[in-house]
Amino acid sequence: MRRLFPLLVLFTATTAMARGTPRALVDRSIAHAGGWAAWSGMHTVQFRKTIVRFAPDGSITGTQVQFHRYELDPETRMRIESDEKGSKVVLINNGEQAWKIVDGKIATTQAEINSARNSTFGSHYVFGMPFKLLDPGATLSDAGTKTLDDGTVVRQVRVTYGKGVGDAGGLHTWTYLIEPKTGRLAANLLLYAAGKYDWTEYLSEKTIGALTLSTLRRGFNADANGKVGPKQSEITYDQIETNVTFSPDLFAPPR
Repeated sequence: MRRLFPLLVLFTATTAMARGTPRALVDRSIAHAGGWAAWSGMHTVQFRKTIVRFAPDGSITGTQVQFHRYELDPETRMRIESDEKGSKVVLINNGEQAWKIVDGKIATTQAEINSARNSTFGSHYVFGMPFKLLDPGATLSDAGTKTLDDGTVVRQVRVTYGKGVGDAGGLHTWTYLIEPKTGRLAANLLLYAAGKYDWTEYLSEKTIGALTLSTLRRGFNADANGKVGPKQSEITYDQIETNVTFSPDLFAPPR
């Protein structure tokens, strides 16, 4: 799970932009977010993530606060801590394996192990947008234009990963919606299982060091055409710190 960067292309960025290719749109989105130099200069990051879930009538059904720590270079490793129903839960991913520890005891069922890996890898992937769109093995394609509810016209870039790539290669299809003039990442549509979709909107951009990141994301149920129904979730990121020195044993396998 070493963090890799795309090879330099031989054609100029200006030519790519003029053609409006999916790669050019992703390049523009990366530039809007601060550029590759800023991303590659971030070796570690930690933040608080607050997840609020809603019923169809808009009432809050639950709130969860998580604390995330990621090592991004030279290896990708993750740790997520939270309180769930009165228990202290720690998820660790050392780049090869993942564990779930509940009140100091290692969870042993395959479902819990899978959940630990999916949660750590998935959270890291989403936080790394739009940079993760150029991970090795990613295939970009043009999915046309779309007009959002607020009238914003965006270009759609469809992203698939080959089997064996990352943790969900061959399983998921992502469609990212990018403002073509600015490069701002506005939303994404995820096909995560046969006929099952969700929609995420990226809001409240803030400057964190040299990066510009969305710190508010709203989730909706969706179909193949986009979001449907009322808001289901709202996620905020705060207390974001980069290049923090972590203890060497923070991502060590539990004993």
